[in-house]
Amino acid sequence: MKCYLPVLFILALTLAGCSTSIDEEKDKTAKVVEDMVDHKVEPKENAGDMEFYLPFGAEVEKETSHNVIIKKGSDTFILFNNPQEDKDSDLLYKTSLEDESDVVKKGTVQGKDGLGYYIIKSIPDSEKYELIVGVGGTKVSTQSDEGDLSDHAKMMMKMATSVKGS
Repeated sequence: MKCYLPVLFILALTLAGCSTSIDEEKDKTAKVVEDMVDHKVEPKENAGDMEFYLPFGAEVEKETSHNVIIKKGSDTFILFNNPQEDKDSDLLYKTSLEDESDVVKKGTVQGKDGLGYYIIKSIPDSEKYELIVGVGGTKVSTQSDEGDLSDHAKMMMKMATSVKGS
């Protein structure tokens, strides 16, 4: 049994070293939003009153005129579009920050095609985070594990930047 202890200790250190910290993941998420704000993906899906990019493996679960609930695996995403707001609007960003008590990181980036933004909030009594990203009058939100924040942000920004009113 004693010979297994050093192996277990090394394995535990290796696994701990491979996991990202929330600080690293927050910074990666901010960078993704900054890089993606001017990224254009052609909309291929129609739901509600909008056209948008739907990621591979995702499906529309429910739709209303300005909200679309999207399911991908065990993750749920809510796509919201306010057609009264333009791509440079900060209204949805500001209203998403009305309660800043659980905000872990937030930010905006002005792109040539609009104002991009992100908000990461901790969810009390949970190991998950609420992630909100968007461009102007369009936002996408989900609940995410720490290690998925930047990957989810990239996919969500593809959706947000692709939205067109129909």
